[in-house]
Amino acid sequence: MPSTYCYPPADSDIAALVKQLTTSLENMPTVLEHFDQSMQEGATLGELRGITVAELQALYKIACKLCNDGAFEHALPISLQLMLHAPADSRYTFQAGSCLQRLGEFKHAAILFARTLDLKSDEAAAAYRLGECLLTIDRLLEAKALFEMAVELSRGKFHCRDLFELAEARILSLQH
Repeated sequence: MPSTYCYPPADSDIAALVKQLTTSLENMPTVLEHFDQSMQEGATLGELRGITVAELQALYKIACKLCNDGAFEHALPISLQLMLHAPADSRYTFQAGSCLQRLGEFKHAAILFARTLDLKSDEAAAAYRLGECLLTIDRLLEAKALFEMAVELSRGKFHCRDLFELAEARILSLQH
């Protein structure tokens, strides 16, 4: 996570939550070691810790609000915790990648967008975002391929028309 100091969220409950989850991330290696055997057998960290789907959803809503407010540095610890506790849910991985991208951590964001595509291969937004990250780190051919993938995945889908147009524009800009 970025090392520069940022002010806590204005909402004291959310600030406490962000602080708690950030501290928990620092202790995560010990937690993962403790649950290693059970996780190798297929259990998720969320299941092992007794975290319900409703609790995960509530955290996701908070992280979404923080992202919508542009507070990516505060949404990141929540998103990372969600990703760790429910690793098969592509939304959490995508959101963590989005936070990292907005914070300028393009290589790390690229890994999470690639993971999102592993989890949900038809996720046009993940292909586009991965393309953006690759473009930023000068991997132009790979970026172009991801923009082309985003075009194909969004083709004919009304809800993806803006993404389709953005991806097409990126492809055209790379041809010159």
